Amino acid sequence: MRSPLLRARIALACAASSLAFSQQVFSAPSGAQVLADQDVLGEIVVTAQKRQERAQDVPISLSVFGGAELDRSSFQSVSDALGLIPGVAVNVLGQGGETSLTIRGVTASGPLFAGPSPIGYYLDSVPFGLVHTAIEPDANTYDLKQLEVLRGPQGTLYGASALNGVVRVLTNDAELNNFDFKARTGLSTTENGGGSYRGDAAVNIPIIDGRLAARLVVGRESDSGWVDAPIGTNINSIDTDNVRVKIAALPTDDLSIKLSSNYQGKKIGAPSVGDHDYSHTAQQQPINTHFNTQELKIDYQLPSVTVSNSTSYFQYVNDGALDILPGLTLGIFPDSVLSAYGLSASSPIPPLTTRLTSRVFSDELNLTSKLTGSWRWSAGLFYRNATDSNFQTLGPVGLFIPGNVGEKDTSKSVALFGEVGRRFADNKWEISVGARYFKDNLSLNETTLFAAPSGTPLLNQSASFTATTPRVVLSWFASRELTMYASYSEGFRSGFPQQAIVLEVAPSYGPVSPDKLHNYEIGAKGSAFDGKLVFDSALYYMKWDKIQETLGISVPPSNAYIVVNVNGESASGMGIDLAATAHLAEGLTFGINFSYNNLKEDAAVLSQGSILFPKGSRIDSSPAYTGGANLQYNFPFGQNGWSGQLQAIGRYTSSQNASHVDAAQQIGVSLVGDAITTGRVSFAVLAPSHWRGTLYCDNVNNNRGVPLRNTTPDLSPSLRPRTTGVQLDYSFK
Repeated sequence: MRSPLLRARIALACAASSLAFSQQVFSAPSGAQVLADQDVLGEIVVTAQKRQERAQDVPISLSVFGGAELDRSSFQSVSDALGLIPGVAVNVLGQGGETSLTIRGVTASGPLFAGPSPIGYYLDSVPFGLVHTAIEPDANTYDLKQLEVLRGPQGTLYGASALNGVVRVLTNDAELNNFDFKARTGLSTTENGGGSYRGDAAVNIPIIDGRLAARLVVGRESDSGWVDAPIGTNINSIDTDNVRVKIAALPTDDLSIKLSSNYQGKKIGAPSVGDHDYSHTAQQQPINTHFNTQELKIDYQLPSVTVSNSTSYFQYVNDGALDILPGLTLGIFPDSVLSAYGLSASSPIPPLTTRLTSRVFSDELNLTSKLTGSWRWSAGLFYRNATDSNFQTLGPVGLFIPGNVGEKDTSKSVALFGEVGRRFADNKWEISVGARYFKDNLSLNETTLFAAPSGTPLLNQSASFTATTPRVVLSWFASRELTMYASYSEGFRSGFPQQAIVLEVAPSYGPVSPDKLHNYEIGAKGSAFDGKLVFDSALYYMKWDKIQETLGISVPPSNAYIVVNVNGESASGMGIDLAATAHLAEGLTFGINFSYNNLKEDAAVLSQGSILFPKGSRIDSSPAYTGGANLQYNFPFGQNGWSGQLQAIGRYTSSQNASHVDAAQQIGVSLVGDAITTGRVSFAVLAPSHWRGTLYCDNVNNNRGVPLRNTTPDLSPSLRPRTTGVQLDYSFK
């Protein structure tokens, strides 16, 4: 016989697993071109197709942030930069302090234990991607080469995690010939909060000139919180530490070997949730997260082919607590039960604690032709072995449940992929076709019982999934300044087993199958007026089949209420991405972007006869519109080569839904968040060499809107209030 408190326990766990909030940020790069300091906007080189190409020649809707711009910015993390990009929304997980991503309206149905992310995330060549969870680590922005975002399915080259987009965080390699040193430091203050500081430094040391070099990057950031609670003020403070080491060797002119190790750790006082007055009734909710990666990358240049192999390993740990019923006490339990645990009816209901550990080994072999002649091709082989271990508990063992929740999910996958293209008509046209075959073997092993009598066997479940995703692109290179393309592409996301707590009470629910997204797209990108204007545009139609979604059900005979993962029907819609950056006059640059998607459910999603998502409704955490504008003016400042820079930036994100399954009525409750408009202004003084000082104000309009609402106000999001700061940058070069 299951515990009579099973219904409440699972409902609490599922409510916490689905809690997330949106972090809005304050700028907007235009298309493939970030804002440049010079009057003529330079060309951007990307590796989106596993080879170096001009962004303008790549038939993909993409945006790029340059590393120099990120170094000089006030961004706290990669998430801040991602939130500026057309069609992208960033949602920060309440329980674990990390992020989940939305691109063109496509996102996971929940951040925790509701399936992997539909957006690929890479740190250099290391693919982040958990088996059963959609959160991404939030990397530091310092000393990056660039940040690339690819919109639309990228299943052919990037695999199961790239259902509708890829984020590539590319760090600077060690330089073989030149010593370099740079550093930055900053102080800021947040309204309703306190003071914050940060410091970063990077040093590059050639060991054997032209053959061996090392690069070290270190950083420390302490951010004041702004949410108050009875236990203290500014409880959502964050301390972040970063260390990155990269070694580059060139034994011969054709052989390159690169080693890297990256660590980031965060200590978070509490989630950044609360009401509009930045107050919270919560108890202690500490969150500790860290990730570390190791990568060995070997490149060998043959006369007509580049052979590249990347072997990587990463470990990710998220250990956090969440007060899912703030302000409520244990008075719901009989005194006789509470006294057995030394508790009283006035004690607060304890927080739900979750420890998630993920370990992933991967190896990818790529063969890429040189960009010579009419033919070009690439081929590769990919292997991944991933394990997620998670453990949850709520209060003393036996109070809420006679045991704890623990399981281990494993995924062993292989993929074979390739793409071939041919240019014709005097190299003005190119047709390319590609495909990826993928196979994934998954298993679930329960490690601790959820709610069952002693002696009950632990649960096991396994499944195997395969998929083949094609891509066809027709490109027209009308001139060096204009590229147009038409494409059909598919992206997919692997399936996963149900949670063990679901299988214990509803064993009929089997593994969730993969979902797939079909995308039809035409685009144009280019430059005009001698490079003083760059633009990127795309019009697309997407259809998302067998969507991985969550439903609430009641299970007889006790009518225990649980949330299960299932494959829904489909969603579809048109969309558009537009971006442009222009040099208007000497020193004056203006950028603007806009993105719209009409992704909606094609049929009603039902849960035991009740409508959870009506036909034509948007999925959760899926804004229809994003837009932004950026005005920058560079001018002489004083004498002897000093200069100044003024910048004003705005960002708009339309409202997002946050659906909840009502445990009592077992129907969907959709809460609509606020549309968010934020702005940033800054003034920088640039010395003739080496030094730069910046005064800035983020969220200058002090927007207190709620991007994602929760049925409990104390669990709704809290935007960072107006933050004013100063930053000093030094570069040896």
